[in-house]
Amino acid sequence: MANSKIIDLTLERRTKVHRSHLETQGHLIEHVETTNPVDYEFSVKSDRHYLALHDLVFHDGLMRVEGEKPRRGRDLRQTLTFFPAGISVEGWCKPTARPQAFTALYVEPEAVPEIVQEQPCWHRPEIYFQSPALERVFLQLRETLRGELPFKELLIESLGQVAVATFASLQAASGPVSRADRKLEAPEIGRLNAYLRANITRDIRLEDMAAVLGMSKFHFIRCFRATTGRTPYRSLLDLRCEIALEALKAGRSAVEAAAASGFDNAAQMSRSLRATLGVSPRDIRG
Repeated sequence: MANSKIIDLTLERRTKVHRSHLETQGHLIEHVETTNPVDYEFSVKSDRHYLALHDLVFHDGLMRVEGEKPRRGRDLRQTLTFFPAGISVEGWCKPTARPQAFTALYVEPEAVPEIVQEQPCWHRPEIYFQSPALERVFLQLRETLRGELPFKELLIESLGQVAVATFASLQAASGPVSRADRKLEAPEIGRLNAYLRANITRDIRLEDMAAVLGMSKFHFIRCFRATTGRTPYRSLLDLRCEIALEALKAGRSAVEAAAASGFDNAAQMSRSLRATLGVSPRDIRG
């Protein structure tokens, strides 16, 4: 999870937090819980989509999501939250004295089928919503993660796909997709590509890309998708892979290639190259 960090769950470090996780080819499932909570902060930014089920009750709490108004939360039991890949999220919480827990599913963008990616829900956050059907999938994920069943990774991968399809179906049923967004002009695409190449080693955010064209973030996402059939994040990831490939072919090390193409580290670059191009740095260098 690139740049993914939950800043403790124990700012005062007076309690114990239990974490369990399992990673498969397209998903990472994580369960976090504590029985003696204290005030805490969190910060998340991931190169994967993030979908979570909460079992949290706060005296007060605030979440800031990139491009959205701050949201306060108190009783978040049986609520879910979705963040698209690349979105920055941070906040703080003052929990009540009850046990606190959440289960999070990180989804590789490449693991989302193309027909599902066409749904606009993969480009906008959904905060504190409810879905009994999706909640049931998460409870299965949690129990599978905790258990000792055979073929555990296969079960997690399958349930992750069910969660993806359930979330997409839920959002598709909530209303029709607008088709009023215009397509970007060739000069606009040229300016955007020039900006991306010039800043590829930086942490490029969606709002940075939108600002190049003088658009709001979500209008830019819709227009970009209408023009290319792809998300801005996916195009940026493909460009990073292209530049990394060029660097590796030129004889640079994996660490150097990752730095030159804006990946956080060689491991993240290798994972993206395998998912996008089906190759590894070792294959490229021969």
